[in-house]
Amino acid sequence: MRSRIIWGMLIVCLVFFACNRKKTNKVAVDKSEVKQIQKTINVKIKRYEQALYNIPKDNLEAELKALQSDYCFLVENLKDSNYVKQIRFFLNEKLNKQLYLEVQKQYPDLSEMEKEFGNAFSLLKYHFPDAVIPHIYTAISGLYYESPILFYDSTLMIALDMYLGKDFKPYKQLGIEVPKFIIQRFSREYILADCFKEISYNYMKYNNTQGTVLDEMILEGKRLFFAELALPNAPDSVIFPYPQEKIQWAMQNEANIWGYLIEKKYLYTRDNTVIRKLIKEAPFTNFFGNQSPGRIGVWVGWQICRSWVQKNPNRPINELMNELDAQKILAESKYKPKK
Repeated sequence: MRSRIIWGMLIVCLVFFACNRKKTNKVAVDKSEVKQIQKTINVKIKRYEQALYNIPKDNLEAELKALQSDYCFLVENLKDSNYVKQIRFFLNEKLNKQLYLEVQKQYPDLSEMEKEFGNAFSLLKYHFPDAVIPHIYTAISGLYYESPILFYDSTLMIALDMYLGKDFKPYKQLGIEVPKFIIQRFSREYILADCFKEISYNYMKYNNTQGTVLDEMILEGKRLFFAELALPNAPDSVIFPYPQEKIQWAMQNEANIWGYLIEKKYLYTRDNTVIRKLIKEAPFTNFFGNQSPGRIGVWVGWQICRSWVQKNPNRPINELMNELDAQKILAESKYKPKK
């Protein structure tokens, strides 16, 4: 529990301190321009977990203060008199030591990840020229599965202990809190997609209050589309993290899914039960049986966003991202899946 408190405090301080099918619908880009942008981007990931575990423990407060220049989120944390005690407990906890050792084993070097982030941010700046490249940090969260990625303004933090592979034994200690279909995603290949889905909120307008099913579909669909823009070669099963066979089922039944939503008049309902079944996490979508992926409404929202871009090739993508009227996006997308 105390381990999770550390990660939770980082969430608060980041807010306080702004420091596998072949794709046929890729968005066209000018490759030469992207390469020019690439030359201006140099991603370096700072490893907070290494800095933390390598400092001498006999003078912890002073050592933490010495890290402030590299880890800005410590500034506010160190004003809390209990924080140093919690850090000491965190470092001495057996599970966290195990997590740290496994992270160092699986992620001894992040140069390849830095390159992947560089490529992704080059594409992001191509589509959004004013995009700001965040400072990226890695850390150990103590299996804080609710928020493996933290993002605020110009700071992105990745809990590497939540990406150690579905067979990592400590994940089983999470018990019924975390279903098996969620644990399947605790692997390296999902890191960048998870990051860009979090970053997406900074690049679109959205309402904080729950809307209709269609509103929720389009909002979540935009997040997937944004991640796809940055990671055009990622499989759909990484952007929308369900097994490929479930995505294949959705593709084959797309017209029937859409027809069902229309027939039941679900698009404009605000019924929480319906929204939960179509939008919220689940191993499958109750309305369509266990062969379907969960969150089928999100998947359809993604297809609507893809269709909008295909039908409006001369309009900037930020028009899609900033449009709050989900019905207008649907109309302009001319979305109509073939039977």
